Amino acid sequence: MGPEIIKDTAMTTSNEFGYVDEEGNVFLNGTSGPTKIGQYAAGEPTDGLAFFTKRYHDLVSEIELASARLKDGKGNLDSVTALVEKINQSLESPNLLGDFDKLKAGRDSLLVGFEERKVAAAAKKAEVKAAALAKREEIVALAESLANSTAWKVTGEKFKELLDQWKKLPTGDRGKEQELWKRFSHARSAFDKARRAYFSTLDAGRAEAVTAKKAMVKKAHELADSTEWAATTTSYKQLMDDWKGVARAAKNEEEKLWAEFKAAQDKFFANRNAANSVRDEEFGKNLEVKLELLKRAEALLPITNVDAAKATLREIQEAWEKAGHVPRNDKDKIEKRLKSVEDAIRKVQEEHWHRTKPEVVDRANTLVTSFEASIAKLEKQKLAAETAGKTDDAAKIGQQISQAQGLLEAAKSGAATLG
Repeated sequence: MGPEIIKDTAMTTSNEFGYVDEEGNVFLNGTSGPTKIGQYAAGEPTDGLAFFTKRYHDLVSEIELASARLKDGKGNLDSVTALVEKINQSLESPNLLGDFDKLKAGRDSLLVGFEERKVAAAAKKAEVKAAALAKREEIVALAESLANSTAWKVTGEKFKELLDQWKKLPTGDRGKEQELWKRFSHARSAFDKARRAYFSTLDAGRAEAVTAKKAMVKKAHELADSTEWAATTTSYKQLMDDWKGVARAAKNEEEKLWAEFKAAQDKFFANRNAANSVRDEEFGKNLEVKLELLKRAEALLPITNVDAAKATLREIQEAWEKAGHVPRNDKDKIEKRLKSVEDAIRKVQEEHWHRTKPEVVDRANTLVTSFEASIAKLEKQKLAAETAGKTDDAAKIGQQISQAQGLLEAAKSGAATLG
């Protein structure tokens, strides 16, 4: 509750802090007597007393709210400063009715809270600046690590992201920030310079590629109607190798040139395939002839008479040549089958020639003679050992004779197959 309002006989309205006379003059009680602090002419004296008293209560409410916010760490220092100034003005030039000692105590309490809040705010500000500086150092370190990157798109976007992060950070030590900014700017400039150089070179290379590929497209169109199937196929293969060896043009240009090149190439190969289909149909009868010749050739296997087989094979080969071309898809298969017969006859012929070579026969006969002489010599040694009563020696020599006789039989068997 506020101070009690009292009306006296002199037509004044008062409370413990002051009064309002019948003319609306407002007086503040003090140790040296009442002091006029204003006038209220808009109503009754009681209204004036209530008005100036309310000013006091409003100011006290502001002090209490500000004190509570400072205590909670949420008070705005500029607002507190303005409030202290307002209190001081009210104390120096009173314009309200109330307990001025309470106002002084409230002001002093605010000043204490203000200083505490100021210290805390300074510490927080220093902490924020330190964190911002650390973040800037982190940004610079990452930027410098990206300076030599050739991942142009990804790295370019990363530099933009780092710049945005830098701009959002609170300011701190200007000198250190400028030093870090120089490093960041240098790293970004180095990357941008390398990227511009790369794409400048790339554009030049693409221009050369376009020129080269346009020439290839022109050549491909010139070949599209050719009927020199083998030679033109080789030419197209070379053009394809050349195409792959040239740098790519810009995407749209590359796709356009390739579409033109491929259209010409497809036209030629479609014509070639159509011609091959007609030719293969014509060659179908030749295939039937050669399949019959193959049956005759394969019937010679296994070879029992090499001379007769050779004679028959020569007839088949002559007829084969006269039969002419066959469809491309069948050519390798039937020629492989004929070659198998040719190889079989050649193998038998070589084996026969080897068996009838004079030097081979002579070596075989010499080997037989050598074993026979060796056995005769061993038999004499055995007889001598038996005569001398050397049974153990005679037995060993007998074993050697048995081994030599086995080798002799093998040599004779081999020699019998020769000649």
